[in-house]
Amino acid sequence: MKYALVAVLGLLIGAAAGGAAIYYNPFTQPSPPSADAADRALHYGLPGEVLGFHLGDDVVPPGSPKRDDVFWEETIGRTALLSLVLEDAHDKPAAIASRLLAVSPRTDLLLSGVRVNDYWLLTIPGEGTLFLRAESNVWPFLKETLPVWYFGRHWKGPTDYRPTAGPGAGGTAVVVGATGRFAGLEGSAVEKYRITDLDPASRSAAATGEIDLRLASSRVAAGR
Repeated sequence: MKYALVAVLGLLIGAAAGGAAIYYNPFTQPSPPSADAADRALHYGLPGEVLGFHLGDDVVPPGSPKRDDVFWEETIGRTALLSLVLEDAHDKPAAIASRLLAVSPRTDLLLSGVRVNDYWLLTIPGEGTLFLRAESNVWPFLKETLPVWYFGRHWKGPTDYRPTAGPGAGGTAVVVGATGRFAGLEGSAVEKYRITDLDPASRSAAATGEIDLRLASSRVAAGR
């Protein structure tokens, strides 16, 4: 499980090669954080809170050990599936998330960076279920960590990232309430994470992450 962080965040590792013009391209930088305060923040740690992880055969990072549980079918060969526990502000388990990541056709190293489509099914026991649809730009992460991971460059971490880049207004994820008290709600979300350890020698990495949720009554519910 110690390879989960690098594999998930490096889905498009093969597309990360580029020249200096691409490396410093300002168009591929992440969007600034939303100014709206979060209604709720949920936290996770990698690899500690990972319940399960499966990776598509076409996106296994070079140098990773051979796995028997990869997705080999053509239609899902460029995806990854991650399930994890999320904690509340008191570091108590508060939710379970199933997360599907897929290579985005909007990836463009000149204009939009390395994009990953990110779909969350977030279940909070006793409250309900939320569906999150996000587009993440993992290029800032890749360009800083790949030289460390593969070429022995010095790591300057810990390092913070805000990969969420849409599809909502202001570069936020779109949230839809599915069940329980969340039914009839919609809103936005932003993911942030911090890489706390990156050790190529032991082929291990660690990170902490946060999902900031902001919910409001939907127009449909308000019109009833």
